[in-house]
Amino acid sequence: MNVFNRLVMIVLLVVSMIVLPVVLVLVPARPDIVAVIGQQGLSWLMAIGEQNQLLFIVGGVLSAVLTFIVCGLLLWLELRRPRGKAVRVRKVSGDEAKVTTDSIARRLEYNIDQLSEIISVKPKITAKGKGVHVRLNIETGPEIDVPTKTEEISKVAREVIEERMGLKLAGKLEINIKHAPYPKDWSVVKKRPASDSGPQEPPSLE
Repeated sequence: MNVFNRLVMIVLLVVSMIVLPVVLVLVPARPDIVAVIGQQGLSWLMAIGEQNQLLFIVGGVLSAVLTFIVCGLLLWLELRRPRGKAVRVRKVSGDEAKVTTDSIARRLEYNIDQLSEIISVKPKITAKGKGVHVRLNIETGPEIDVPTKTEEISKVAREVIEERMGLKLAGKLEINIKHAPYPKDWSVVKKRPASDSGPQEPPSLE
């Protein structure tokens, strides 16, 4: 969410926390205020209040408290500092080093993209405990050997994550392979045209 959307959401939540509880408490206690807001639109509210005003006031107070709690929770979720998407490096002794999940994704994308028949690589990295869960969405050529290519991708990914970056895999690698479509003219067999000239006879020696 960008800065503008966050500011708008914060303002709306603050206004709701202040205005809605006041309205929900004052309207049941002072039904005459309803006429100021709009007699026709809130006429049913006045009728219910006249029948059982005490119960109606209690309901209004409970609604105000609930509204305040919900708005406060939403405001806290909006203002709270998001968790850093970083994973701790396990092979650093004495110090603490972390690598962001974006850096892991970019490094995997670069290294796997160097393999043959790889068209695109879209890694999805999720920090999970002390390790990372890796999902690789890969588009390949239409005629690859799937088991061999999967093993090749897995070997490169594990080497990058565990050996070069010093991270720990959380569970198994998840590799999703999608084949690129065949060319539209894949069924057309192009043959080399036959030569019109027959076999050449060696010139006679006279």
